[in-house]
Amino acid sequence: MAELTAKLFRGYFGGSWLGKITKNGEFLREILFNWPIAFEKYSSIGTEVGLKTPPGSGFYDDTNKVCVAGWREDSKRWCMTWFNEFGGYGETQWTSQENVNGVTVLFGFCMECKQESDDLTHHIVLCEMTDQDNFKYRINSFKKGLVEIEAHRIRTAEELKSLMLVHNIEVELFTDISKYS
Repeated sequence: MAELTAKLFRGYFGGSWLGKITKNGEFLREILFNWPIAFEKYSSIGTEVGLKTPPGSGFYDDTNKVCVAGWREDSKRWCMTWFNEFGGYGETQWTSQENVNGVTVLFGFCMECKQESDDLTHHIVLCEMTDQDNFKYRINSFKKGLVEIEAHRIRTAEELKSLMLVHNIEVELFTDISKYS
């Protein structure tokens, strides 16, 4: 297995993505998400002030989150940590990668607690990066089942950054899925 690098994550995920979420094979909804600071030391998932996800755009649930992602040099892992409006938190760590028939596959794990009183849940995560503009993310656990997000890029990191500067970070511009469906 190839060693992970921060360059892989910063270079690939920056920009805006439109995804379709399914749970155990059943379509749930579409989601639009952004990584607006892809080329800085840290990245964020979300567009509101304070790096908070816009209402209704939680990554795979409907909670508002504060999320920061970045490279941990000590463990050679890309880590995403988030906290939600209900006192919940979680962390995903990408641990390794492999190239299978021209597709880059990332492997990792996730720990999350939906709200303050819940027990910690552990998940296995996998991301297949089929090309520069498409990926499939899977999160699997006994409690959650199999949740999949198939996403395609609708804006590059540079386009997203320019749009944010031009429109003074007006969240509505970045979260209207109907324009891309």
